[in-house]
Amino acid sequence: MSEAWHVACVDEAFRVLTAEPAFGELFGASAFELRHRGLLDFLHPDCADGPRRALTALAAGTRPEATERVVLRGPGGTVVAAEVAALALAGSRRIVVAVRRAADRPQRTRPPLLTPLEALVLEGLAAGVPTTELARRAHLSRQGVEYHVGALVRRFAVPNRTALVAKAHATGLYTAETWPPRVDPRRLDGTRKAAGS
Repeated sequence: MSEAWHVACVDEAFRVLTAEPAFGELFGASAFELRHRGLLDFLHPDCADGPRRALTALAAGTRPEATERVVLRGPGGTVVAAEVAALALAGSRRIVVAVRRAADRPQRTRPPLLTPLEALVLEGLAAGVPTTELARRAHLSRQGVEYHVGALVRRFAVPNRTALVAKAHATGLYTAETWPPRVDPRRLDGTRKAAGS
């Protein structure tokens, strides 16, 4: 099944500025009817805290992108499991938001197991921790952190750190309920040694 992302642009207060027609259809409204309405109003209250924190960090410029699993309030009181990806536009106070229903997501293979050190590196990357701070936390040199990041980039077959974090989110390596992102403990493999450790 192909991915079906529906896109909108919101301001720093998370009000919808523009939206694709299909974005509005997720909520039983036209794109015009969504204008100036709060994006968080369309999320189920039980799952709005994580997206609110992520969007606040985007608006403040402390985080460039975010991905969250959410429950949307659909038309007629329905609820829809979905994924929201957001990206802060450089030089602007606007945020691009893309939403897709969980059923639209492509089937995934089981996420790989990670060593505790690999999990620490992935969590640090997702939280935007500087390399020097990550090196201190992992008791590695800066070059040691770069080595492990490079190994993970190759293992996940992605071009860079940002894509690595996105793929880790997309494959379900992070728990959905926490910020900063934490690797799901069920994805840890304590029997495998990390390369170079």
